Amino acid sequence: MTTTEAAASSPSRPAAAPGPGPNLHRRAVLGFSALGAGAAVALGAVAFMAWLFIRLSWPHVEPEGAPLFGVSFSCNQMEYLELEDPTAGREAVPDDRPGRAEWCAARFSALLEATGAPIARLSAEWSEIEPEPGRYDFTLLDALLGAAERNGTKVLLTVGMKAQRHPEFYIPGWMLERTGGLEGGQVISDVPELRAGALAMAAAVVRHAGTSPAVDAWGADNEPFVVSSRGEHWEDWRLGRDYIDALVATIRANDPRGRPVSVNHGQHFVMDRRWRWALDAGDALAASIYPFRNDSILGRPVVLPILEIGPLAPNYAHQARTARAQGKEFWITELQAEPWTDFDVHLVTPSNPSRNLDHRKLERNFEYARRSGAARVYLWGGEWWLYQRDRHGDGSWMEQARGVMRD
Repeated sequence: MTTTEAAASSPSRPAAAPGPGPNLHRRAVLGFSALGAGAAVALGAVAFMAWLFIRLSWPHVEPEGAPLFGVSFSCNQMEYLELEDPTAGREAVPDDRPGRAEWCAARFSALLEATGAPIARLSAEWSEIEPEPGRYDFTLLDALLGAAERNGTKVLLTVGMKAQRHPEFYIPGWMLERTGGLEGGQVISDVPELRAGALAMAAAVVRHAGTSPAVDAWGADNEPFVVSSRGEHWEDWRLGRDYIDALVATIRANDPRGRPVSVNHGQHFVMDRRWRWALDAGDALAASIYPFRNDSILGRPVVLPILEIGPLAPNYAHQARTARAQGKEFWITELQAEPWTDFDVHLVTPSNPSRNLDHRKLERNFEYARRSGAARVYLWGGEWWLYQRDRHGDGSWMEQARGVMRD
């Protein structure tokens, strides 16, 4: 029998079961690849969130520093707390009352003496400075600067359309009439007459106040890039970057001593990058920091710790490093040192304390400021400390502030 015949006569073997084959192998490879890619994406996402948290959030990434602590002061706020009937509205005490400048200077001096503040922040309010077109009245400003000089306190003086404290926009009534009315949402610094008037007033203030040995720095408007929404006459008014650049240039041109010009910004969340506008415009980047805000969740009032909301929180230490890299300083021109209230601040008393701020939270604010990289810190609330001490017999807030200024 030939080999061929033997093969032909042999019983046929059953067909072998199909093996994995190339298709199944390919699917396995693809599955493992997809799993690996998914793991890589997940790992990348975790790494990105970790980087974002470290880069943008609360952690104290700056070594503890020793900034110079001081106070802010507003005559209007002092009058509101100590002279006005809360039921009568904020305009119950006229600005032209006899002895007003002396009274305000005495209260400012009392604050400086009680705290030993080496630095203070004041504002030149346009409506106060220029009550009539072309007539400048420096009576109140001179009285306040005189108090600072007598106490050896250096002053950061803010000039422009906006000043610290309510209502922020201090545009004279006669100028509002000249403009024919301003609309909500309007960039009011684009109104030619308003812009020219503000710059002329700023130049006059710098030339006059610049002769005081107390003034060691300027502020170009108050929070110029924050939209102000307070009241029917200043609803959502805005200021343009070009106007702030012109204001900074005006201040520099009228100050032969070349004192630094700061521009401040009030940032609530990290997504707000307008602090870079402030940094670009001035010699010092400044910030308004209010770590504890009142809010509501499901209709229940809560105190929201702004600086503890992870990656959404502003990173002021990063801002300080960015400013230093450009040869500039970082200042805190408003650090919360009084309660942020949703009702009349007159009602916050030792027997009716605010949940928004207590002494423990205030100390946390001080600690954060020390680690923010700031060179200067101006505490917000000095008028309220005086009110609490002299009207309610509670000097604890004043003493706590004095303590941080001694450190």
